[in-house]
Amino acid sequence: MPRLSATSDEPIHLAAGYSYWQTRDFRMNPEHPPLAKLLAAFPLLLIRPALDTSDQSWQGGMEVPFSFKFLYGNDADRLLFWSRAVMIIIAAMGATVTFLWARDMFGPAAGIFALMLYTFCPNLLAHGMLVTTDVPVAAFGVLTLYLFWKRGEQPSWLNDFATGLALGAAMAVKFSGALLPLVLAGFCLVRKQIKSLFIIAAASLLVIEVAYLFSSSPVLYFRNMHFVNANHLKNYPFYLFGELKPGGWWYYFLVAFAFKATLPTIVFVLVSAIEATRGFINRWGEMLLLVSIALFLVATTILAGQVGVRYILPIFPLVFIWVSRIVPKFLVARSGTAVVAALLVWHAWSSISAFPNYIPYFNEMAGGAAGGPALLDDSNIDWGQGVKQAAEYVRKRRLENVTIVFFNPFEGPGSQYYGLPRNVRDREVIEQMLIRTPTPGTYIISSHYVARLSHLNPAWKIYKPIDRIGESLLVYAF
Repeated sequence: MPRLSATSDEPIHLAAGYSYWQTRDFRMNPEHPPLAKLLAAFPLLLIRPALDTSDQSWQGGMEVPFSFKFLYGNDADRLLFWSRAVMIIIAAMGATVTFLWARDMFGPAAGIFALMLYTFCPNLLAHGMLVTTDVPVAAFGVLTLYLFWKRGEQPSWLNDFATGLALGAAMAVKFSGALLPLVLAGFCLVRKQIKSLFIIAAASLLVIEVAYLFSSSPVLYFRNMHFVNANHLKNYPFYLFGELKPGGWWYYFLVAFAFKATLPTIVFVLVSAIEATRGFINRWGEMLLLVSIALFLVATTILAGQVGVRYILPIFPLVFIWVSRIVPKFLVARSGTAVVAALLVWHAWSSISAFPNYIPYFNEMAGGAAGGPALLDDSNIDWGQGVKQAAEYVRKRRLENVTIVFFNPFEGPGSQYYGLPRNVRDREVIEQMLIRTPTPGTYIISSHYVARLSHLNPAWKIYKPIDRIGESLLVYAF
């Protein structure tokens, strides 16, 4: 937590969450429901940072200037540390549920296996500490589905109510959590559990009401859905395999999973798919897992911007639980036990060796973190987390005449907060890096920009970096 600077979205979520607690006014960041932001900002109620609601950014609901003024006008590192600690607790809850579900379906060894996959997943480690909504929706999502599965064929109203509370939490941390009611409603209708459906719905609406601090009806939740992706540029060219394309590719998230998950995870998925052709071990549980995975993948492909594997993080715990089905069979033979153990060690080592640079993690098939920018960009490789690492790099080497080109779609002042020169703005990158040859000096450039510059200007395929910072920033000397 203390090594990495704020990613692009964290100041916005944290400032919005703290403003909700202080004002019960939800004008900031309506494109995301409030619960994750409220939880992250809860420790700040004890720290009591300054919150200015008198300036124009608050009056106009301008979340970007408001949030950066809030974070960097206070002790940014302290606020980030304690808010990120809450996110880690939520991620750990997701790990616990992953263990319990795999154990309950396939046995204790399968539970430990699934827990290992979750705990050492580079993508969950990358985003599990961030003040964002991606891991919270994954954690509360797997909790919802687990409780729904545990109800069994003869559910009680108490079990239905608990399931509804978890569902409400998943919906109240991220709007993609609203996909879960489709899954639950489908299975309830097939099983003719209409009463259960109403109890689950009522409990989930109660949590949504709580998430808005009883300041509005749950209607606000559904009304705010139209803000999703409202700040995204139309016809924005997405990036895959070194190519730019508006609208993206139908297989983008499959590719992202293939290169961002560890190779042992890919092996376990393939083996489990082959084994599944022989029939289900736990039909009810596996159907619930597979339908949920498929729905999240399809909906994300259709609705989400193709800017990061983080959008499909909700499927990771579900995949880990499902692939644990192979464990009982493999542990029967000594050779099978050795293979599973070796792959788990490989999985763990992939994660440990990447510390603390989990956001730019890529597996060996992609060529590691160094090969990532040739395949994917944006939050797959850099999300602004390397500013503190760059500041330390410049300070230790006493570099002068340094040009900073960090990736931050919101153009925040993080670089200056840590003693670096002003970050080159998005609109200035084209002029200084693409149209003209860079002037003499040292350049620290986001790998996101290098990936796109290499596509637009062949010269950037020739320029060679002299160093790397945090696997997300490249150092050039011109």
